[in-house]
Amino acid sequence: MAERKLLTPSQAKEVEEHLFSTLRQQAGRSVPMPLPRTDFWDNVGLLLDTIEMEIHDVYRSVGPSLKLQTLQKRQANIRRTASELARKRIVAMVQHSASIALRAEGGIQGQDLPNLDWSRHDPSEREFYANASEQLNKFKHSVNWNGMQMGLAIEEITESLTAASGTTQLDSYAKQEGGLTGSGPPLIALEDNDEPLPEMEIDEEDILAKTDEFPELGASLTNVERTAKDTQHVESHAATMELAPSKKKVEMDFDAWAEAEIANDANEKDAPDMEVEDDLLRIRILKTIEEPVVTSDGEIELSAGDVLFLDRMTADYLVEAGFAEVANL
Repeated sequence: MAERKLLTPSQAKEVEEHLFSTLRQQAGRSVPMPLPRTDFWDNVGLLLDTIEMEIHDVYRSVGPSLKLQTLQKRQANIRRTASELARKRIVAMVQHSASIALRAEGGIQGQDLPNLDWSRHDPSEREFYANASEQLNKFKHSVNWNGMQMGLAIEEITESLTAASGTTQLDSYAKQEGGLTGSGPPLIALEDNDEPLPEMEIDEEDILAKTDEFPELGASLTNVERTAKDTQHVESHAATMELAPSKKKVEMDFDAWAEAEIANDANEKDAPDMEVEDDLLRIRILKTIEEPVVTSDGEIELSAGDVLFLDRMTADYLVEAGFAEVANL
């Protein structure tokens, strides 16, 4: 747990005097009076914490006594004074903001009510004032305050003053809190005319006109159409014509079909032999190999002078190793 910060007796006395003097100044005023320091409310909280710790220390060391009662009365008096001062200042801030925002038609903006000097007020009070001003602006917008004060003509002017979507106000570039005026940016009406983009329609007549104007474009379109037709023709299955409906009854020649099947079987039988011959290589063994060599047909023993066919991978290995040489017919 973080160590609690407490005030010294002199600091506590100074903060207490500031609290009572500020309440006397604020009494009967309709505007918030300047505070003696910007961290005023933080110091009031530290003052109450300091008195609370003193009460606990006295109770532990002395017990119920006259000093303890005095500290408790002092604490209650400070709490009551802080509550009364906060209430008066909050009311004054709301009244100040409302007097500026809800001025009557014909009055001068901010008449007899200068802007507050926030360098002499607490930051928490400034945040409250900005939120109150924002709520007042929302209230004016919801009840059409300008229309009530300036008549129906202002509504037409307001409608014509709608800003484009994405408009950035000047307060966005101000570094200080609350913008240029201290009360935040005003509410503006933004356009809401986001319509979907129309779909593109392809006009064949325009394409033909462009083709006549640019011959090279027409040639490319012709090539594309020709390629599409060729692709469609190639991808069509061989059985498409057989499966397509026909008005004529197809007559099958079974003798020709049988001869074609026999020819296909003969070709299939001859094909493996040709493939085997292509995969084998004739070599002559130059050196006797003591260990048997593993081939695709199994293990064989090779002696110098042997001439035989081996699979190409084994034969190439023996030739590269110097154990054999190619013996072409």
